[in-house]
Amino acid sequence: MTRLLGHDAAEATLLRAFQAHRLHHGWLLAGPEGIGKRSFAREAAAHLLTRAPDFAAAHFDPDETGVAGRLLANDLHPDCHYLTLEPRDDKEARKAEKGEPFDLARNIKVDQIRSLHRRLTVRPSMAERRVIIIDSADMLERNAANALLKNLEEPPENTIFLLLAHNPGRLLPTIRSRCLVLHFMALDDAAMTAALKSAQPALDTAEITALVRLGQGAPGQALRFAGLDMAKIDQILMSIARSGDHDHQLRLRLGALVNGKANRDRFRALLHYAPRFAATVIRTLRDDRIPLAIAACEEMDQLAARAIILNLDAQAVAFQIGGLLARLAPPR
Repeated sequence: MTRLLGHDAAEATLLRAFQAHRLHHGWLLAGPEGIGKRSFAREAAAHLLTRAPDFAAAHFDPDETGVAGRLLANDLHPDCHYLTLEPRDDKEARKAEKGEPFDLARNIKVDQIRSLHRRLTVRPSMAERRVIIIDSADMLERNAANALLKNLEEPPENTIFLLLAHNPGRLLPTIRSRCLVLHFMALDDAAMTAALKSAQPALDTAEITALVRLGQGAPGQALRFAGLDMAKIDQILMSIARSGDHDHQLRLRLGALVNGKANRDRFRALLHYAPRFAATVIRTLRDDRIPLAIAACEEMDQLAARAIILNLDAQAVAFQIGGLLARLAPPR
């Protein structure tokens, strides 16, 4: 089993509660996207479903050799339920069934929670407990959040909820209040390097160095950029933020890098990274540009969210991103 990296405190907290027979029914895994919450939740679920509380372990150490371990590895264990965004519509669902790229819904739907509720009316079938992973809970639509709240208020016996949240402030306060919070902090450079090498041993040293910087402490975020020459995009974004790109040449270069079907993944990576890059630049400002910069960052975030859903032209979107980023440049 690959050891989790960088989240020892959260791991120790949950393990201590389990081993003391005092495992709370609701846990909120809070931290930036891509930081390792999903891997943590899956390892925690595997340990809880294949080990007894009296099993001595300093870290998660699920039994991967038995039937339960093999079922978990193939997402087939009947007592581990994983809820996340589903295909956006029937057309996208058919693409998913064929193994083709597909677009996701914007929210976790109430019907998904209702379906889960029906499964919770029966006892666990293989293990002594069941684990529900919701990835991520801050993407629950309003009715889905209310339906989940009922399960948290009156949890079925021996049921553990692991709620991932990239933005915990978006959750209903009543959901947050019924969970114990595990905080996931950004990994340092050493842990990032180890995580990237573990995930993709073929990455060379130069790319790992670039990905550590681009990932901002989140290995999952960094791995999205692997093989996409994101260091070049990062360089252009930095140049725009410094110079203002008054002749628009940098914006045009940015658009060329993400244009066309062959660069679709790179375009998605730009949409994911640009608002975070802008937020990093804003934290360095100390003058009257800050309000304008914050507004530009929010607009960039909204643009990125619309771009995929509305199938906007990649070059045009990249040009707009460059224009918004130029607002952060020092005055001439």
